[in-house]
Amino acid sequence: MTQQHSTTATRRTPASGRTGRKPAASGGIVPAMGCGAAGRVAPLPGELTLSFLTRLAARYHLTIRDLLAAVTDVGGRQNVAGMLYLDSEIHLNAQARGRVATLCRVPPRVLEQALPAWRREEPCGKYGAGPVGRLMRGEEAVAAWGPACPACTAARTGRRVPARRYLTPEERVCARHRYWLLFLPGTSGLPVPLGPCPEVVDAQRRHVRLLRRSPAGAQAFEVARAITGSWWDQTWPNKEHLWPARLEGTRPTGADPGWWKVAARDLITYPETVALARLLADRTVQERTVTESRRHLPYRLGELPGLLAEVADQLERPWLTRHLATVTHGPLFTWAHSCVHTRAASTPAAQRTLWKVHSAHRPRPLSDLLPHAPTADGTPPAAKPARRLRGHSLQAEQAFQTGQAQAHAYHQQHGHLAVPKEDAPAGYPLGQWLANTRARHTRMPAPQAAALHALYPWWNAPWSTLWQRTWHQARDHAEDHGPLEPASGFPTTSYSLGEWLYLQCTRYPTLHPEQQRLLTLIGIDAHAAAAARPRRRNLKASAEEALAHARSYTAEHGHLAQVSATTVHHGYPLGRWLAGQRSQQQRGVLSPERQRALAAIDPWWCPSWHLRWQRSYHRARNAADGRLLQAENGFNDLDDSGAGRWLWHQCSSYDELHDEQQRLLAEIGITAEVARTARDHARTAPKRPAVTLAAGVEDKAGNAGRAAGPAAPRGRRRTRRAAEQERPREPGSRLGHRPDLRPGFETALAHARAWHAEYGHLAAPRDTLHDRYPLGWWLFSQRNRAKDRARRGLPPSPHLTELVAIDSWWNPPWDLHWQRNYYRARDHIKAGRPFDPAGLVPSPGTVLGSWISRACLQYDQLHPGQQHLLTLIGITPEVADARTRRAYPWRTAVEHAKAFAGTHGHLAVPHDTLHEGFCLGRWLIKQRYRANKTSPSFPAARALTAIDPWWNPPWGMVWQRAYHHARTHPRHPAARRWLHNQQRGWPLLHPHQQHLLTTAGLLSM
Repeated sequence: MTQQHSTTATRRTPASGRTGRKPAASGGIVPAMGCGAAGRVAPLPGELTLSFLTRLAARYHLTIRDLLAAVTDVGGRQNVAGMLYLDSEIHLNAQARGRVATLCRVPPRVLEQALPAWRREEPCGKYGAGPVGRLMRGEEAVAAWGPACPACTAARTGRRVPARRYLTPEERVCARHRYWLLFLPGTSGLPVPLGPCPEVVDAQRRHVRLLRRSPAGAQAFEVARAITGSWWDQTWPNKEHLWPARLEGTRPTGADPGWWKVAARDLITYPETVALARLLADRTVQERTVTESRRHLPYRLGELPGLLAEVADQLERPWLTRHLATVTHGPLFTWAHSCVHTRAASTPAAQRTLWKVHSAHRPRPLSDLLPHAPTADGTPPAAKPARRLRGHSLQAEQAFQTGQAQAHAYHQQHGHLAVPKEDAPAGYPLGQWLANTRARHTRMPAPQAAALHALYPWWNAPWSTLWQRTWHQARDHAEDHGPLEPASGFPTTSYSLGEWLYLQCTRYPTLHPEQQRLLTLIGIDAHAAAAARPRRRNLKASAEEALAHARSYTAEHGHLAQVSATTVHHGYPLGRWLAGQRSQQQRGVLSPERQRALAAIDPWWCPSWHLRWQRSYHRARNAADGRLLQAENGFNDLDDSGAGRWLWHQCSSYDELHDEQQRLLAEIGITAEVARTARDHARTAPKRPAVTLAAGVEDKAGNAGRAAGPAAPRGRRRTRRAAEQERPREPGSRLGHRPDLRPGFETALAHARAWHAEYGHLAAPRDTLHDRYPLGWWLFSQRNRAKDRARRGLPPSPHLTELVAIDSWWNPPWDLHWQRNYYRARDHIKAGRPFDPAGLVPSPGTVLGSWISRACLQYDQLHPGQQHLLTLIGITPEVADARTRRAYPWRTAVEHAKAFAGTHGHLAVPHDTLHEGFCLGRWLIKQRYRANKTSPSFPAARALTAIDPWWNPPWGMVWQRAYHHARTHPRHPAARRWLHNQQRGWPLLHPHQQHLLTTAGLLSM
């Protein structure tokens, strides 16, 4: 029987093909076998269905093919899909399972309990209805299995027949008969005697104890299996003696050593895998790992010497500590990285991250590693092509090769891979590619990680790329300019680099160990960091440089008055520096030495009057240089007419000038007598045509003068007023107007009355023209003057009472846009159109309806005058409340939230919270989602913020609810544990979280 099965499996003939015996109909051979003398055949616990069918066929003295043909017979055809191999499994549908139950004389319920794959799926046949079977094989399609212990099988069945069972890792060892039940693809398995290896049996007992005591034992074993599997694939050190001895002691007689090393991987590494799983599942070890890391994500395993010492001690390999210290990738590094990242928390999410074994770290299936069997003529098997790991496609590998080539080119040019995320050299987004690769560096295949590590060791450093780039800048500076001098404040570096280096010195004890090592490479160790001094600007040298530029500027222009805040002299920001000096001088904090230095350059560098006057003075001085000023003709002999006008203006206001200003004017010939002569000439001289500024010369306002030609109207008016004789000032009228301005005011007032008679108000837009008169601009200027007088505490102008008489709300204290909308609503009512605010008429979808809804929504915040105006058109507080409830349904929800917060003091409610029948919790979740996805400024969010500023915090609501529970019940055990956890993770908390905890008196840091 066994020989026939093996021959059939080797030929790999389709199971649906013909066999040596013609299959009978469903009513033929099956009833005959059911009535035979084979008796009852019971399954083994956990046995494969095909293994059970093989033993059943042997009891009937049939081959497995004959039995499958009988069980799946449909009209004389075998209804089985797939190929039959020694390591196959079969799935049967209900009809085929019924026939098998009849043959073995075992109730279906017993078969279902004993055979794990008995009812796993209902396969569909290719011949329509009827019994169906589907054969499957492969480590990804069939669960882990192995051969049943021969001694146990003989004791249970009374026959020495091979069997196969589904085996969990702890069931691979038969402790009673000392067998390792080895799975070999393409065979029915191989029981390996464990006489030379008693440590494997002892490890199985510890394994069972681990699974019984630790809830994470099974997951820890998978992680440990990945770790030992990665060690198995590496070259074994010379100090490794246990695995070679165990490998030689268990090798079957005549087996090839190379083949056995591949096949016996799980057997040889089992004791170390169990010991490592017990270590990783220990909560104390996890907490010590987090503490030892100082909450820094590890860069290499050498930063966790305590963990490596534990691993070496448990595996009885002292040399392993040094061997693992340089590891920066692999399953053990990933576990340590996840342990520190999750802070070894016991939450489900943290546990999933801690015990996840990525596909790149899983041991390769034996079917990918074991060579093919030799051919019938003895020809050696052909080499099998290497299969890609699951999740790593050809496209992904090609993309990595492209990114690696770009990274190599960037490294050759810059010497590092600390590329900013937004950089795209040569059009390739290298920064983004490296950022994505760093994010998944623990999940990368080992060859890819090794390639990048060989290119640049710190490509995936657990600190920012900006830190790494600045470190390279400091290293290059040290190579070019000699050693850094921390104790002297890094005098040879630039200011920004020196400040960065000093900041690293102040943070040296809290830096990552690898960062400390990198700083040591450029001469900053712990002792140098402690002695570091801050990088200070050389104020004396900076001041001398600025003064030198000021002297140079004065030598070119003759003074410093022309220096403005934006002036740059030969690349130096002289204007910005001088503005700072002037500010210090005006505040009285400038040092006497600096005052004397600037006064020596220009005595009037910071006059007590405006700099515009000083600039105009120098302009007039240059214009009058070498000329005799003639005040009797209005300084018309000057080439610069603008300077002449400025001189005449100084003469007209000579008595109001500062004594020093008068002295400066006297230096260019403008004395008190000259000023008086100029004023007399202006009163007696006839009118003259306008004088324009010379081309390229700035006027008093700083605008460039126009070329000679017709003067602008503004220039003509100024010239006319300057040429006319001074007229005695007449007393102002009771309206506050000069008599000559009264006609213009009356004209504007007439247009205002006409506009009000037509529209019923004076809320005219700024660009309103009434009979070509700019009424909007005139009203705008009157409102600005009225508001300016109110800001200065002055009484209102008397003439504005006439505007109040026309429209009492011509200058409301609120926005004029609101006032115009109000008048639109009033005109809407006067026109007899439908108006029912409580009934949403006009509709909120219209412009007028939207304004009414907003006014009702903000009714309580409106000005009393606005509320009075709304009352005049029928919008009372009750009507406003009724409209907002219909137009804004969330108002009811906000009231529920306000009531809840008034009772409990917060809005950190669970999702199933009900308040007076309203689903407050679910509504708040929707508002938080809307605020996070769109904008937190919609009306409902603003109302909720006014109720509880932390209704939508930037952290999880679980934390917020725990905070409120601890605030109200600080002595509760759960609150104490929570506060203890917050104290432990204090540096990781959000600043606002720290503020809440300290202001509430829960923690003090």
